[in-house]
Formats: sequence, C-alpha cells, structure tokens
Amino acid sequence: MVPLEGSDHRRTRSILGGTKRVTRYRIPWSRPDIGPDEINDVLEVMRQGWVSQGKVTEEFESALAKYCGAAYATVVNNGSSALMCALMAHGTNAGDLVVLPDYTHIATANIPKLLGCRVLPVDIDPETLNVDCEALERVIRRHRPKFVVVVDVAGLPNDMEFLSDLARRYRFTLIEDAAESIGAEYKHRRVGSHGHTATLSFHAAKQLTTVEGGAILTDDHRTAKRCRMIRNHGEDPSSKYVSTLMGGNFRTTDIQSAIGIVQLRKLDAYLSRRNQILHLYRERLSGLLRFQAVSSHVTKHGCMMTIALTSSGTIRHDLEQHLNQHEIETRRPWPPIHRQSQFRSAGDTFPNSNHAYKSVISLPLYNAMKDTEIETVVSSVLTFEADRYAKGGQMR
Repeated sequence: MVPLEGSDHRRTRSILGGTKRVTRYRIPWSRPDIGPDEINDVLEVMRQGWVSQGKVTEEFESALAKYCGAAYATVVNNGSSALMCALMAHGTNAGDLVVLPDYTHIATANIPKLLGCRVLPVDIDPETLNVDCEALERVIRRHRPKFVVVVDVAGLPNDMEFLSDLARRYRFTLIEDAAESIGAEYKHRRVGSHGHTATLSFHAAKQLTTVEGGAILTDDHRTAKRCRMIRNHGEDPSSKYVSTLMGGNFRTTDIQSAIGIVQLRKLDAYLSRRNQILHLYRERLSGLLRFQAVSSHVTKHGCMMTIALTSSGTIRHDLEQHLNQHEIETRRPWPPIHRQSQFRSAGDTFPNSNHAYKSVISLPLYNAMKDTEIETVVSSVLTFEADRYAKGGQMR
C-alpha cells in the first residue's frame, strides 16, 4: 500500500495530540518519495498566492514535454482524466468502438465506456503481459475500431512500430496508456516521443508523483489545443467563459505542478534505482518466480511495479500470506476487464489474462527502497520456498 493513501492502516495518537496513520507493513508495496525540495517549492507557491492552475503548471508542462520528447504536454488532475481528454480530443462519439487489452486497470476501460463507446478487450501476451499483437490485429481486421488503446503494463513499452503500422493500415487512432511507463524507452526513444498520443499518470504509487495527476503527450498542435480546452470546460482560450467544445474540470493546481517539477528532475535517478531493484529480484528469485519478460525493443523498463508469476493460485495465496505475516505488503494487479461487472463476458476467450489474474504477484518496489528492505523481501521469499521444499512442495 501507499502510506496515507491505501487501506489496512490504523490511526494512533501522536505526541502532540494529533493523529497519524501507520501501516501494519514494515515494507509497504509502494511509498512516495517526497522530500524537502518538493515541500519548499509547494510552500513557495502558497506564499505567492496563486495556487490553482497557472504559470507553474505551464512550466511543468514545458519541462515534461522536453523530457518525454513530445511537442506538447497537457497536465490534468489524474491519469483517468488524461485518457478522457485524449479520447475526446480525437473526436470520440457515442457508439465508437474502442479496442484495448483485457489485462489492465479498470480505468482504461471505464473511461471510453463513460463516453458512450463500445469496449472490446483483447487477450494479452503470456510473457510480457502487454497486449497480444497478433490477436489484436485479428480483432482489428474483423471489427475495424475507431480507437485502439494499448497499455504499458508495469512500465514495459509495447511494440510501437508494429502498432503504428497497424494504425496506418487500418485507419484507427492509436492511444498509448503510458500511466505506468514515464521515462521508459522503446528502441532508445522515450515513451511519448513516437508521434501518437500518449497519456501519463502521477498517482502517489507512480515513479513520478504529484500526489494525483496526469498528462497527455502529443506532437499535434490541434490535439494539444483541444485537450487544454477540454480540461477547462471546453472554454475558448481567447474568450473567457465561452465554451466551444464539450469539456469538464480536469485542471490541476500549481501546488501539484510544483511537486512534479522537482520530481521530474529526480526521475532518471528514480528509474535507475527501480531498475536496480527489479534486477536484484530477478537475479535472486528467478528460480522461484517467473518475471515479466522484457522484449528486445525495450531499451529501458519503466519499472512502475514488479510483475512476477507463481505456478498456481494456491502458491500465490500462500506466498502472500507468508510475506504479509512478515510485514511485507504485496498486491494482485488486476481482475481482467472481461471479469469486471461492467464488462462481464465469457472467460474462456482470454486464457492468458485469466492465467495472469490467478498467478501474478507484485512485490514491493519504490524509489527510496533500501538495500536492507530488498534483502528482507528476498530472504522472506527464499524462506517460503525452503519451507515448501521441506514439506515436499516447490514454487515452480
């Protein structure tokens, strides 16, 4: 869990008579890394008196676009809003078909559904857990969608050249849900620099956080202009209170953007540390767990979270219980879209996402994770395996 954000906490009385939240986990699944620089810049924004969206947000947008290699960045209040603005800016209409991967956070499917679109999930690759490109092409060829949204699971970029070629051949709008992959690289180019629209999230569990936030990256001036209008009730920038597009209030604040500017300066160091942690997990535990495969086109993993698979749901459950008892938090990401009540359908057409749902476990991973914490996680998993082996069982 993310302290101050998630569940499974209790309140205790502080020395000063206030309250604070403490987690029962000695090692949480995620933890935001907010330091004195972020706090000082937030205080400076508050002292200046303009705390809503303004010049600091413009500065953040400029720095973000430059870092990601996009012509334009539009910052909004969360990742879901980013996807909504992107779809609306590209002209979504009720009844449009949106194809997306079956294994993703529910927000990826909820947003087009809220816009009145039809949502069609596609199974995933069993090794990378990103969308199965061959299955995707079969669905596109048959159904001719207006939009395809792909998701970089855990920060692993998709094969964007292949997907861009599909978009050209079948004439659909490609949107990359890069909520988990800021700073990741596809063939040495950062996510957001490949010509299509991409969306980001700055939730507290992400590599870069503004507590809550998101952004749309694009090289197209018209798309960027529409996104900025849509986030502000569709208001024409040249005519105050005159709305010429359908929109809503998806604005962020200069307080959050101040945090984002500082975090962006630290992002390369964050990603380096996260890759180091994931490498240590792979190196020490690859005989016990099967980790998300990294395709050859990926030159930097975003490492938003750890994706490992056990050989059965029973083993995963027992491992979770073991780690939780040792005050180490784990997560199960996510129920596939076809299993969610809003999109329920026959499960036998999604064997790979169903398998992931039953076997994926996500170990702790965060920017400021200490070597001693990594060693505690690794040792606890190894102890679990040793105990199972002694009883005649094994992880794989």
